[in-house]
Amino acid sequence: MPGTDPRPYLTAAKYPCGRAELLRAAAAAGAGDDVLGPLGTLPGTDYADGDGVWEAVCECDGASIHDTAKEAP
Repeated sequence: MPGTDPRPYLTAAKYPCGRAELLRAAAAAGAGDDVLGPLGTLPGTDYADGDGVWEAVCECDGASIHDTAKEAP
């Protein structure tokens, strides 16, 4: 299991959006490291909605930030 579902913390995100907006919205909603950490490892792409974010978090489960950082724009 990839950890905490970030979708409840992303209700204020302005989709489509990238990793920076996801992190901003989640932090503003009070998300902890268990949410912000996985969001920070996501590929630098735009996400259409919270479900797409959750799918990406599940796919990145176990990848270190160093593995995914190379995908950042």
